[in-house]
Amino acid sequence: MSGEEQPAARARVAESAVPPGTGDPGDTAGAPPPGSLAAWMNRPAAAALIAGLVATGVTLARWQTWAGGRISRFILVGRHFATPSELPPGMPVAKTYGYDGQFFYRLALNPLNFHHTAYGITMDRPYRFMRIGYPVITWLVSAGQHSLVPVMLVAVNIAASAALGWLGARFALDGGRHALAGLLIPGYFGLLTSLSRDTAEPLAAACLLAGLLAVRARRPVRAACFLAYGALTRETVMVAVAAIAIWRVIGMLRGRVRPGRDDLAWVVPAAAFIAWEVVVKLATGTIPLLADGGRNAGAPFIAPFQAFRHNLGHIHLHQFEQYDLWFLELAVLLGFAVAALACLRSTSAPAHERLALVLYLVEICVVTPSTWNSLDADMRSFIEVYLLAVIILLGTPRRRPMAWQLSSITALMTPALILIVQRRLTGS
Repeated sequence: MSGEEQPAARARVAESAVPPGTGDPGDTAGAPPPGSLAAWMNRPAAAALIAGLVATGVTLARWQTWAGGRISRFILVGRHFATPSELPPGMPVAKTYGYDGQFFYRLALNPLNFHHTAYGITMDRPYRFMRIGYPVITWLVSAGQHSLVPVMLVAVNIAASAALGWLGARFALDGGRHALAGLLIPGYFGLLTSLSRDTAEPLAAACLLAGLLAVRARRPVRAACFLAYGALTRETVMVAVAAIAIWRVIGMLRGRVRPGRDDLAWVVPAAAFIAWEVVVKLATGTIPLLADGGRNAGAPFIAPFQAFRHNLGHIHLHQFEQYDLWFLELAVLLGFAVAALACLRSTSAPAHERLALVLYLVEICVVTPSTWNSLDADMRSFIEVYLLAVIILLGTPRRRPMAWQLSSITALMTPALILIVQRRLTGS
C-alpha cells in the first residue's frame, strides 16, 4: 500500500491504546468523559470480554437444552456419511445428512489423514480437505486426544468470537467511534450458526480482520501470516487477498509504489493457498478448489433471484416461519451492504477494503441456489460481505448523511439474532 494511502491516523491502529476520535477529528467532542463507565468500556478488551461471554452463554444454553448435555451433538454427524460402528466411542449420529461440522471434526482427529473414509466418517467432496485451518488448531489444542476434540471445536469458536469483539473494537476506534460499536462484528447472525454447529467461519473471520488490521498498520509479515492461515481456513479469504494484490499492482503500474515488503500481505497467502492445493492434489488426486467450483458456483446473479422467488412463494401472512426469517436476514445483509456502498467515498477505510467489499458482493452473486436456499445456515456463507460493510461504515464520519443508517440497520438485526438464538436452543 502506498504511503499516500496510509494517513497517520490509520497507523495508530497498531498501538496498544487508540484514543477516541482518531478516525474523525470532528467527533472528539463526543468522546466519553474520563473516568466514566463509557470511558472504561472504550477499549478492545471490554468488547472482547462481552463477545466472549455472550458466545459462552449461548453455547452453554444450547449444550444444556438442545444438546441434552452432550457437546458432541454440536458436530451433527449424519447417518448418510457415518459408519456408527467405526465412530469414536459415544459419538451420536443424527437421522439426517448431518452438517459441515462432521467433516471438520473428522479432520480435527488427524489433519493429515486424506483417506476418503476415516474414523467412521466419509468425506462428501475433496474440497473439504482445503479448509484445514480450523481442524489444525483444534487438533493442536486437543493435543491429539480424540476425546477432547468435540469440546475444543466449540472452545476454538468461542475464542474466535472473543477475538472478533477485540478486532471490531480496533476498527471502531480507528474510525473515531466507541469501542463497543465494534461488537457489530461478532454480532452477525451467521456466526451463531457456526458456533452452534462447529463450522469454521468465526476463525476465518478473525484471521481475515486481523490481517486487514495488520495491513493498515503496515505490518506485512503479520498480515501475511493471518491472511495465509485465514485462506487455509476458508478459501473465500482469498477474495480479500486478491483485492490487496489488485490495488498493489495498480499502484505499481501507476508508479505510485514499488515492489517491497508490503507485497508479502498478498504474495505469502497466495503461495500458501496454492501450495496446499498441490498437497491435497498429490494426496487425493483432485484439485480441491476445482472440486468446489461446481458445488458452490453457478451462473451469475441467477441464484439470488431464484432463491428470492422460491422463498417468497412460501411466505405465510399469519405466522412467522423460517422463510420469513430468511427475508429478515436478507434485509439486514442488504441494508449493511447498500449503506456501505453509499459511503465508499466518505469512509476512511483503505481502498483495498472498499474493493474487497465489491468483490465479495460479486462472489455471492455467483454461488449456487443451494447456498442461497440454505435456510438453516442463516447466511453464514455471506459473512465477508457483512464484515467488510461494517468496517467501511465504522470508518464513516458520524456527521455524514448516510452514517445514521448504521444504527437503524443494527436495530433491524436485533430481532433476527433473538429468533436465531431461540431456534438454536430448541431446534437443530
